[in-house]
Amino acid sequence: MKSRDLLGTDLIIESKPGKAFNLDTVVLSDFVRLPKNTHLVFDFGCGNAAIMLYLSHKFKGFIKGFEIQSHRVLSAIQNIKLNQLEDRLIVVEVDLKSHVEPKLADVIVSNPPFFKVNLNSKRSLDSDMEIAKHEVHLNLEDLVYAARKNINHGGLFFMIHKADRLEEIISTLNKYDFRVKRLRFVHPTINHEPNQVLIEAQFKAKPHMIVMPPLIQYESGTIYTKEMQSIYEGRSYIK
Repeated sequence: MKSRDLLGTDLIIESKPGKAFNLDTVVLSDFVRLPKNTHLVFDFGCGNAAIMLYLSHKFKGFIKGFEIQSHRVLSAIQNIKLNQLEDRLIVVEVDLKSHVEPKLADVIVSNPPFFKVNLNSKRSLDSDMEIAKHEVHLNLEDLVYAARKNINHGGLFFMIHKADRLEEIISTLNKYDFRVKRLRFVHPTINHEPNQVLIEAQFKAKPHMIVMPPLIQYESGTIYTKEMQSIYEGRSYIK
């Protein structure tokens, strides 16, 4: 296990090499907005608690993480302790398909598995990463239904997903009474098609969608755009 800074914050995170957090974690955490009346936030599939740690800089209330893999739960708990946030961050080991919290959330955040599982799937040899990236235990519909069961009327649901699944995502959200309020495509460069999409949906809301300007990651090669650099530098967490 190695410790490193959580980019853009004064927090630290401990994980196995290459598994601390990735671009999805950073841009989703930046995209999430937490209204003033937010009291309780859930992170579905919280992994090692990276998103929870990021959100703890935006929000001084209670954040609860849900994770199905035991070793990731232990890693998340350790990272919360390292940053002395045990008083308002907690992680539990649950299967979201069958779980309902006694107290509903105002905001739910998720960086879910992106890839469907079928005979043609390119599966990871690392079972840990396979569960995190492929719909082995939790597919899109399971995720949205779990959000529907655990969110307050008018609550916000944020996620990042594959751009080429957008039609399915919106259809599934609508099926469970969510309406997309903000949408932002993420492009590797200005000349590439989007590979990801950031979504803010609201439960029991009237239809009204804002499509934001695209987020372009790189100017060229490995040089970040100005906005991407500002995200990495923690623009969302500056006090």
